[in-house]
Amino acid sequence: MPCVTHVSPIRLSINLFGRGELIYQICSEIRDKMKSLVLLASGAILVAAVATGCGDAKKKSVGDVEVTSFPVREVILSADKNFRIVLDGDTSYLDQYASIHWPEAFGESDIAPLRDSLMRYCFGDSVFSSPEDAIRHFVNDTTVFGESNGTVKLMPVDSLPAPSDGVRCYFNNVTASVIESDESMVTYQVTTSVYLGGAHPMTTVHPFTYDLAEGRVLDVGNMFTAQGRDSIMPVIINALARQLDVPVSGLDRAGIFSSQLTYPGQPYINNNVLYFHYNPYDIAPYSSGMIDVAVYPYEVERFLAPGVINLFDVGI
Repeated sequence: MPCVTHVSPIRLSINLFGRGELIYQICSEIRDKMKSLVLLASGAILVAAVATGCGDAKKKSVGDVEVTSFPVREVILSADKNFRIVLDGDTSYLDQYASIHWPEAFGESDIAPLRDSLMRYCFGDSVFSSPEDAIRHFVNDTTVFGESNGTVKLMPVDSLPAPSDGVRCYFNNVTASVIESDESMVTYQVTTSVYLGGAHPMTTVHPFTYDLAEGRVLDVGNMFTAQGRDSIMPVIINALARQLDVPVSGLDRAGIFSSQLTYPGQPYINNNVLYFHYNPYDIAPYSSGMIDVAVYPYEVERFLAPGVINLFDVGI
């Protein structure tokens, strides 16, 4: 199954307890890293889009080699806005950033459900007329910092100050980018990262795979048979123990809250592997970061619903 792998999922682990220059610099690095990841992924998407071109899928044969062209079109929509915050005489800054790889075409597949899912995962249940409208609203909405109660004054500024001791910089970011796509599916990663004070930022990731043939986002409910849904947890638990190189009985000693490991994480497909994603605090302390449990096709083939197995190359 030919595919283009764009960028690996973010696995982030941060544990900060200081303030001042250290927290500013590290938070700035996190914010800049998110933007860099978006640009790196953007380059991969643009290369893929140029390579595939536009229009219907085409096949070209030379000798005994047949090359298939699958049209992919996306645009990168982004905006960034900075604010100066004045609260009780103290000054700090807020950076709000949004970037989405917005799908325009994946072959002739119906991508309306994919677009709806991206809007919901990035911006919640609010209704917007377009993704551009949603992004504008996101970067302009300062109620995240409590402006609506009248105790905080926020004023737009052109740029953020250079890091220095005593200057606090907060951020509120959301990005959505493709991590893998082929003729059958596309896998997105939606990342939100917020720092509004405290010991550390809070970053959450929502990866998901969209089945192009069926026009649906894959989840535990539609990926597995009824029997499979009842049987998948032991597979996940054993796979996690394998990743950590401990027996199942040693998961707690390895830092896993085994009493909370009672449900599948967010499933997604990447590089012919089925992952179950858990965010910080889901099944482990914040210091453990993101946990993506890798399960191989042969381990779950018998549990998959009809059609889903076609998204994997089970011969690998």
